[in-house]
Amino acid sequence: MARMSVLRRTSPVFAILLAATVLVSAPAAAGASTAHELAARPTGMIPDELDAGPRKSSSDILKVQKALSVLGLYLGPIDGYLNAKTKAAIRLYQRSGDLKVDGKISKELWELIDNAANVRLLLQRLDQVRRDKKDAARAALLSHPTTRDLVSNDDSERADPTRDPRHCFERPTARCLLNEASESAKAVFKAELRDWAFGEVLVSQARAGLGKEAMDTARRIRDPRLVMVALRDIAEAQAAAGRAAEALHAAQIIPDKLKKAEALAAIADIQVANNEVFRARDTVARLLDTVETLDDGLKRISFKTRAAVILAGAGETDAAAVQLAEAETEARTRERKVERGMALRYVATALANMEQPDQALSVLSDVAQPSERTPVLMTTATALARAGDAAAALSTADTIEAVRYRALVLGRIALAQFEMGKHGAAETTLEMALAAVEQIELPYARSYAISRVAHAMIRFGRLANGGSDGGAAPSGLAAFARAVEIAGRIDDNRLRAHTLWTIAAEQRRAGDAIGAVTTETVADVATVEITSKLSRVWMFCEVAIEYAAAGEAEAGWTAFRKGLHVTSNIDNSWGRARALAKLASTIIELVDPTKSASSRP
Repeated sequence: MARMSVLRRTSPVFAILLAATVLVSAPAAAGASTAHELAARPTGMIPDELDAGPRKSSSDILKVQKALSVLGLYLGPIDGYLNAKTKAAIRLYQRSGDLKVDGKISKELWELIDNAANVRLLLQRLDQVRRDKKDAARAALLSHPTTRDLVSNDDSERADPTRDPRHCFERPTARCLLNEASESAKAVFKAELRDWAFGEVLVSQARAGLGKEAMDTARRIRDPRLVMVALRDIAEAQAAAGRAAEALHAAQIIPDKLKKAEALAAIADIQVANNEVFRARDTVARLLDTVETLDDGLKRISFKTRAAVILAGAGETDAAAVQLAEAETEARTRERKVERGMALRYVATALANMEQPDQALSVLSDVAQPSERTPVLMTTATALARAGDAAAALSTADTIEAVRYRALVLGRIALAQFEMGKHGAAETTLEMALAAVEQIELPYARSYAISRVAHAMIRFGRLANGGSDGGAAPSGLAAFARAVEIAGRIDDNRLRAHTLWTIAAEQRRAGDAIGAVTTETVADVATVEITSKLSRVWMFCEVAIEYAAAGEAEAGWTAFRKGLHVTSNIDNSWGRARALAKLASTIIELVDPTKSASSRP
């Protein structure tokens, strides 16, 4: 009755969706039809109103009974007779949707019931897929000796209510912050949110060199699928922290082949970025061995193209070409058009990333779906701009249908033009980007695009102050002032605040202390307007990491302490756990990673 009273206060359509969602977790009612049975029900138009007699079977009534049975409202026989139970179920549905209650069904009401039943069946199928994947992940973990003990159903562990976190907030270290994060995560009631928090904690632990602690945290994750993700994330975090040997060992024990391939690809990417080309080649060899064991053909093609890009970055151009050729051959043999387009997109994107834009566009000509074309066009336009062919880059950008992506690419092209000394052209392109931004309807997408344009202008100012200005180029200070004006258009508070703090930092580096103070004042206001404390902490941590990357430790610690102060006032266990894990990651960036588990500001 409580459920019905809630549904009475909702619109009929919302009531349908709510009822279907609520019922998906309930046991199937006796006599409820299966998805196969419902799919097999007779087709045809429902009359304007059904009123078959109790002694006359009707195929239309049969459909109604099956749909109501799926919704758990009808428990009688599926026989096509408009019996008392059928009428009662119809009235129950009408009452739940605040509709006229008469036990009769019109064509309009049938459409509502049919839609609700289909939603219910979809949710059932999704739930079954989820259970199947969990079972498969659990079986894979149990099959491997090194991961068997990660599977646990013990939910008895609870946070320590006697602990005093004040010392950690007064003298924070990565280790104590992570301990506090773990304790907060234990207090999260919902299992899926608790697993999420633990996942972020273990990434920070792995980066801090706390490998054993990271594995202990993985054992606390109840969903075996997320344990697989955790193992991959541990390997990637260790690689990012410069612990390649540990990362490779962690990757090798991942039972899930796909997650193992993802980890190896990430490790190889990091090795190339760190100029560890010989190690990257070895890691790619392991990656390709793993890829050959994947059952999903599209995934194999995706990883082969990624391996080609990594090999090219490591100087192995011939090997990269071989991998890419194999991937393209496999892509063109895909029978389904949609899959073929997706596979060719992987190939074209790899070519663009390997600075072969013409070849990328040639492959892309065989891809029809706009959703598959857009990522390639973005990458290709950027590659053309960096190669100095601004006209071709702009022409390519103009073919991007989605304006939010076109605006982003125009900002990248403008930056490439400015870096090549074509300042007037760069300003013109940036104005084109701003004009495109005004056409974006989605609020966050618009805010993000504006923030990217503002960052391009920040880069203009940085380059100008580095001695690159001349001719029609604006001075660095003028560019920063323009960036502040652009940032003011950002509606998303976190993006606006972060962008303004970045501008203020650049102004200080350029010697414009007065301008920096003014911008910091505006940034402070934007920061206060961030309603989510967790988002505020995240923003301060990102700013701190940017300061650390610029070698400005004192400013970095100042931003860190601001985030720490906000975290101390977060009461929600889930938000507090995630904020503490983020702060721990930030300390790792602010100090020597090999000492991050014990160092303090």
